[in-house]
Amino acid sequence: MKLTRLACLALVSVFPLAACNFHDNDSASTATTAAPANVPNGSGTATLSWEAPTTTTQGTALTNLAGYRIYYGVHDNLSQTVQVNGVGLQTYVIDGLGQGTWYFAIKAVSSTGAESPPSNVVTKVIS
Repeated sequence: MKLTRLACLALVSVFPLAACNFHDNDSASTATTAAPANVPNGSGTATLSWEAPTTTTQGTALTNLAGYRIYYGVHDNLSQTVQVNGVGLQTYVIDGLGQGTWYFAIKAVSSTGAESPPSNVVTKVIS
């Protein structure tokens, strides 16, 4: 079963996105959990919110959504991840962000580990 397109990711404190580009994908992937040494740490935060997918690409009810995976990083390098288990949570705060431009995307994750294509990438400048 293919995952449906994930609704747009928004930085609540910055702006919502009006359109998204998606292509469905059945492949599973493994999240990277190690933070690279060049990622700045600090006291900045980004509040992310999104809409949960409700149907598959075939138009049937999506019954195996298990959660979401948030990808983020600096310099358009989304090397850090946060696993959000469960489907009820659709807002997440990432803290400990250092100065610079941060990039964020999110993927829906099925109970088998398959990921949807990423949402559009959004940015936030921490100063």
